[in-house]
Amino acid sequence: MNSVITLKEKFKSYLEVLESMLEDEAKYFNIPIYLIKGKRLRAIISYISGRIYDHPLEKTLITGYSLEMIHAASLIHDDIIDDSETRRGGKTLNRILTTRLSVLIGDLLFTKALVKVSSFPKFFSILSNVVYNMALGQYEEDVLTVESVDEHTYLDIIYKKTASLYEIAFETGKLLKGEEDHTLREAGKMFGMAFQILDDCDDYVEDEGKPTLPYIYQRLGYENPLDKAKMKASYYLRGSEWNLHRAGIFEHFSDVFSYMWSRL
Repeated sequence: MNSVITLKEKFKSYLEVLESMLEDEAKYFNIPIYLIKGKRLRAIISYISGRIYDHPLEKTLITGYSLEMIHAASLIHDDIIDDSETRRGGKTLNRILTTRLSVLIGDLLFTKALVKVSSFPKFFSILSNVVYNMALGQYEEDVLTVESVDEHTYLDIIYKKTASLYEIAFETGKLLKGEEDHTLREAGKMFGMAFQILDDCDDYVEDEGKPTLPYIYQRLGYENPLDKAKMKASYYLRGSEWNLHRAGIFEHFSDVFSYMWSRL
């Protein structure tokens, strides 16, 4: 069985409630459901982290909702910036509605996600910084030319745009206690780096010419740029696992990592 299907089956009861919450938002803002669909890894990780530290289901639903909503909002804005026509097999929001309305809906999703977690002070504070980092990463990517993006710059951008959201997902349990845990945050960072690199590998042909790691390696003359990029993803995945073993909680996330390794 596909490992992502196995993952969703394991957390089925949690995801059913979460999906209902997200679908209600989509209907309210007139967003096609497919635009907010996804693997829900951020929410699943946030749920696992919350349950490790005995937080009630209601709290982990709110944190999972906020992470997935912010991700959906970022994709809406990305599609506007890139003037994209399709997303997940359908039209992008900016092709269904006006650009003006699409921007406003993205803004509303961002802010509503933050409002939802405003009663969790530490989580709210860190998530606010994450939203800023995501916007900053997009800005930095847009002001640079493709040819000027080297490996170091690429890694910094994907940390801000993608990995920073996984940082808070892994750290959820501690943040809800009003504490921070840099080991869990580092595990999330490395997981998110691997996730984005693998996404870029999956889209290597379609995204040729964009500042992704496989393209950077291709530009540098590596014979197998895709394999080299996957090796980098493996490095980050191993680092994430090491940090979770160090925290003594890796076994709780083993299914998530089985899915990630299956992508390699």
